[in-house]
Amino acid sequence: MTATHANKALLIALAGFGAFAALVLGRGPLQAPPQPAVADRVVISAPVQVLLAGGDRFLAADFEAIRAAATADDSTADNEASASFRIRAHRVVAQLNPCHEDNYYIANAMLSWGGAPSEGLDVLRRATDCRMWDEYPAFYLGFNEWFFNRDAAAARNAMELASDRAADPQQAATLRRMGVMIEAGEFADQRVALAFLRQERAQAGDDKLREMLDRRIIRLEGLIALRDAQARYETQAGQPLAHPQMLLDEGLLDAFPNDPLRLGYEFTDGQFRLREVKVPGMKRGR
Repeated sequence: MTATHANKALLIALAGFGAFAALVLGRGPLQAPPQPAVADRVVISAPVQVLLAGGDRFLAADFEAIRAAATADDSTADNEASASFRIRAHRVVAQLNPCHEDNYYIANAMLSWGGAPSEGLDVLRRATDCRMWDEYPAFYLGFNEWFFNRDAAAARNAMELASDRAADPQQAATLRRMGVMIEAGEFADQRVALAFLRQERAQAGDDKLREMLDRRIIRLEGLIALRDAQARYETQAGQPLAHPQMLLDEGLLDAFPNDPLRLGYEFTDGQFRLREVKVPGMKRGR
């Protein structure tokens, strides 16, 4: 290569580099790439799981129940993907084997008290229809119908069913009496619920389950604190509470309770309630 050719090549290279530099410097500041969305965990449909389990729906239900219990995580309770996974997993187990004891028990604790009461009720209804010898699904169903839906008639019917199934006559009488108290409006639901959750927490054999129940206990204690403050305000003021801020203004609360599930509370129809989780694209239970 001659010196003339070498000089031409160098000039072309320099011109190309200059054009590249001009393009780079002329661009605006680089923007960070968008953060990838958290991928939802897959829950295979019930028919496919039966095929994968060799046609054994009970084995398939056991596999999915173990996966749901082992991978559920309350540390991301405000994450839509995590909530969606728990809901769909427990629903599939209920479809595969509605009698599955761990599924209805855990679904009641994790879904009903974790912001998805409609989905928890769906699992409990299936278990109540299937486990005709067991009074507990009907008891949970009745209690939740009252606490979350304020449906006294449905609650009493479920309590009556639980009473009929109870082997212990004293327990049967207690369940029937609870049904009557619910219908009469004399049932201190939130404090019974708190006692129930504390008992479930004491009986839980798994550390992870106990931690999850601890969060639900704190969440329910927050609701009770709000309702107690509302009752004190209405007694003192002689009128209904119009806005939650009044509880702070009147010094009845130093601050609103902190929900460890990060769902919070809502004030609707003049009453404080546990806020439900919102999962886009998920059809509610009822």
